[in-house]
Amino acid sequence: MNPADRVNSPAMSSIFRNPFWLVAWVAPLALIFSVVQFDIWTTRPNGSIHGAALWGRDFANVFTSGNLFWQGKLDILYSVEAYRAFQDELFGPDMLKYHNYSYPPVSLLYTPLFALLPYYVALVVWLVGTGSLFIWAAKPYLKSVGLPAAFAILLPASIVNIWAGHYGFLIGALWLGAWNLLDRRPMLAGALIGAMIVKPHLAILAPIMLAARGQWRPFAVAAATSIALVGLSALIFGPELWATYIKTTAGFQAAMVNDVGTFFILMMPTVVPQLSILGVPLQIAIPIQAVVAILTIVAVFRARHMDSRSYGLAGAIATFLVLPYGFSYDMTAANLACLIGMTTFFSRAGHYWQKAVLALAFTAPVTILAFSRMDIAITPILLAAALFALMRDGRAGANTEPQ
Repeated sequence: MNPADRVNSPAMSSIFRNPFWLVAWVAPLALIFSVVQFDIWTTRPNGSIHGAALWGRDFANVFTSGNLFWQGKLDILYSVEAYRAFQDELFGPDMLKYHNYSYPPVSLLYTPLFALLPYYVALVVWLVGTGSLFIWAAKPYLKSVGLPAAFAILLPASIVNIWAGHYGFLIGALWLGAWNLLDRRPMLAGALIGAMIVKPHLAILAPIMLAARGQWRPFAVAAATSIALVGLSALIFGPELWATYIKTTAGFQAAMVNDVGTFFILMMPTVVPQLSILGVPLQIAIPIQAVVAILTIVAVFRARHMDSRSYGLAGAIATFLVLPYGFSYDMTAANLACLIGMTTFFSRAGHYWQKAVLALAFTAPVTILAFSRMDIAITPILLAAALFALMRDGRAGANTEPQ
């Protein structure tokens, strides 16, 4: 049984009147809307946001890759300079900059469909489509603590993902759907995890978690699904794209973890970027990241007897302690985990430290911008504390409640 299912309705009704629970919602939403307001003020008559981005930001890459497919120019997909020159032709000069295509060739199985539509229509279809999937996947988790499904779209990470036009809804839906279905439909759960190959690093803990529980069927299906998608994309688009992606693009993206002075690093909640903001050399930050990752993996292994949904929520948070590379818009499932934990603990008496760390971790996808600008590298600590709170509560529930 999910520990969150034990929350009683009268206690839950008081949640909406709890000022601290409400502040945990209002503060990050107010901050992200101030960012949106700044973008509105700096939008030029041609639609460009201060000459650096379009509305939908990263979705421009989805749209660009689709157009490259239809124009037969996929050979420049991973050539940064040629790719940016093509974007200037596609959107017009001085519309956006700093873009590159960071996704594996498997993403080309669907991005050409969006290029068949006008850009802003395609953006709406992308956000509504992936957002609907995320609401569907989050619904059973939210229902377990008495919250409506619509809250999924209001999470701080969800708002950041809408602002960024990113993959957060899709990846979050695949992860949450997999762990919700694992006990009832293990083969489908494995297929959902395998489909995360579009952003493979965000599924890094899935094989470890499945192996720890001895769930070899979904493990095998996840592997087979990923291999099939890689093979299909190589067959359709050519193996050369995969070779270039592995040799060049993956390294280009990895270099961002200590790219101090850029806006991107301010949105990275993982250990290496946060230490880099403090001026810690990479030679020291990487070993610290390795230690944190090992300790997190050990904790995840020890928590393997949690029920599947709670284990999946814990794994979503743990991912950002294991990975050196990740962004706030990727944190949709982890953010939901913090909401579930925060709501559960706020419905109980006591548990003050759990309430505090989960509420602060809940705000992290947005407040990380402010903390990082002030050189306050607190986000990994908050995530670690939130993970500990969830695992401690989940293991207690697993030991006292029937599965």
